[in-house]
Amino acid sequence: MTRERRRHDLIKDNIKDFILGGQDGTVNVLGIVLGVATATLNPSIVIIAGLAATFAESISMGAVGYTTSKTENELYTSGRRKKAVPEEWSHPLKNGLVTMFASFLGSFVPLIPFFLAEVKQAMIISLVLSIIFLFSMGAVKGIITKRSWFRSGAEITIIGILAALAGFLVGYLLGGPHMI
Repeated sequence: MTRERRRHDLIKDNIKDFILGGQDGTVNVLGIVLGVATATLNPSIVIIAGLAATFAESISMGAVGYTTSKTENELYTSGRRKKAVPEEWSHPLKNGLVTMFASFLGSFVPLIPFFLAEVKQAMIISLVLSIIFLFSMGAVKGIITKRSWFRSGAEITIIGILAALAGFLVGYLLGGPHMI
């Protein structure tokens, strides 16, 4: 097996966990930093909230990846899934670690601009970077699953931005009318 083929198989085998963690990390932290930034305009508070969310989110998502994968194996073992036989058992620890790493990576996408720019400008950069990251993840998913890369990218982006909008709206309603 060539190195290129092994790399492709590694990506294909882990895409579900990477999408789960990356999308969740990006969307959750984007919603939090936009909400906190809108409410406070305080970069220190935004960074503290973003970092707290990043670490809590990543560990939580790793645990979710682990437990869902373990549950899936246990369901097969118990005979509850009689219709489908897995070609390969999932590997709970690997799934958890990939999900945790992807969540950690995705969480930093919307957070990094707040280390580098003024809050209002960082909010715009954060949103743009998050859109690019989410669309890219969806496009890769589309290519791997042999679906429309554009449709897959747009789907993940729209879902992610709608979810993150909730955080922005909470920040706006609780303290952000000064943003206008």
